[in-house]
Amino acid sequence: MTLYDSDIEAVLGGAPEPEASGTVTAAELGEWLNLSPARLHALAREGVIPRHDGRFDLREAVRAYVEHLRAGQKGRLTSNPDLAAQKLRLAHEQADKLAIANAKTRGELLDAKTVAMTWARTLTDLRAAMLAIPQRVAGRCALDRAVAGTLDDEIRAALEALADEA
Repeated sequence: MTLYDSDIEAVLGGAPEPEASGTVTAAELGEWLNLSPARLHALAREGVIPRHDGRFDLREAVRAYVEHLRAGQKGRLTSNPDLAAQKLRLAHEQADKLAIANAKTRGELLDAKTVAMTWARTLTDLRAAMLAIPQRVAGRCALDRAVAGTLDDEIRAALEALADEA
């Protein structure tokens, strides 16, 4: 027994003691590693945890499982900065995509094509209404053709100036 065995025992809450031979069953090892016996048998079939005659050497099994976990962690960590940057970019893009979808659902965003088509129809109607002004004013105010033509020319010039700015 080592100096810290009682502390370890207190933390583990009375974990089962290994048999004198140092081997344990899958259920006993499962208590130590917080794994089900089925998972332990699967790890043994995969060659992760050594098994002898259906039993596990406690110390050997714990070491093998810890090494397995460490190897898994090493695989998750990356020393490639480009890969890390790409993963970060992907995460940002996915977050942006979700934010846009949520904004659409809330009715905070409009489809750009729909807005453009609506504005095009509105501006076409506005242009037609503006170009009809000289004829309507000429009829109401008894303007001669020259004045109506001048009014038409000015409205067309204004519309062309606006079109050139856009």
